[in-house]
Amino acid sequence: MNVFKKISVAASVIAVATLSSCSDKGYWDEAPLDAGLSFQCSSYNETLSPGANEIVIPLQRSVNAVEETVDITFTPDANCPSDIIVPSQVTFAAGSNSTDIVIKIENATPPYSYTGKLQFSGDTSYSGISALTLNCPVSYTWFSLGTGGFIDAWVMDNAEDMFQVEILKAEGFERYRVMNPYKEYYTTIGPASWEDWIASTGPSYVEFWENADGKLSFNSYSTGLNYEGVDGQAIGAYSWTAFGGSSDYTGEYDMWYEPGYAVLSPVYYINGVGGFGQQQFAVQIELPK
Repeated sequence: MNVFKKISVAASVIAVATLSSCSDKGYWDEAPLDAGLSFQCSSYNETLSPGANEIVIPLQRSVNAVEETVDITFTPDANCPSDIIVPSQVTFAAGSNSTDIVIKIENATPPYSYTGKLQFSGDTSYSGISALTLNCPVSYTWFSLGTGGFIDAWVMDNAEDMFQVEILKAEGFERYRVMNPYKEYYTTIGPASWEDWIASTGPSYVEFWENADGKLSFNSYSTGLNYEGVDGQAIGAYSWTAFGGSSDYTGEYDMWYEPGYAVLSPVYYINGVGGFGQQQFAVQIELPK
């Protein structure tokens, strides 16, 4: 036991000597210098509404004795809209550890995104964050128009009438969503027509919008059918634009047939297999009156 005690004491003396030598260089018992700046996080994500917006990014510092002005740099991504205004400087008040970078957007328009990188001049604090990635997509604000009508005459070839559906409109834009357009068909008379081809109740919505020339466009979607019932062989409804402007397909059949009554002409296609061509005026949508 005496030998063990002597060895333990000797080891303790060596450890103290080691700590003392490290202490001279500030690695152990001195807090690291922390005089610098930092963002609170490395990325900022927010979905913006259409129109004017403000984005507030906090900036922090560790020493607050005097007023301090810091240069700010914003490097936009290639597709970032140009109406974003980022201040070139921000100022910390004396006694304050934080300030805000207030970014202004004049007129955010869906579906664009404001993306890029923020940086500051000066030293970064210990374990601080020196750059922040901005990612702010713009989303439409949707409201319900009420109950309208929908039919896909190619899919619903045995239906006698349109199905009642809820239709949403984007506030300030001629853009519409037909909600769950295939669900009632697939859960009622659909199985008698398509049997085991039905893979789901279809898309949660079909979105279409009016272009500057008054013609209509729509998002491509899966119809909820699988080709010959084979898993993974989904039958999709595609806009003519999905086929690289093929001369066989045209957008002239996507239009307002009359006010409040839209007709769309999807190309029904199975990836890697082929398709059924463009079905003129197959999809018909009646807005709520």
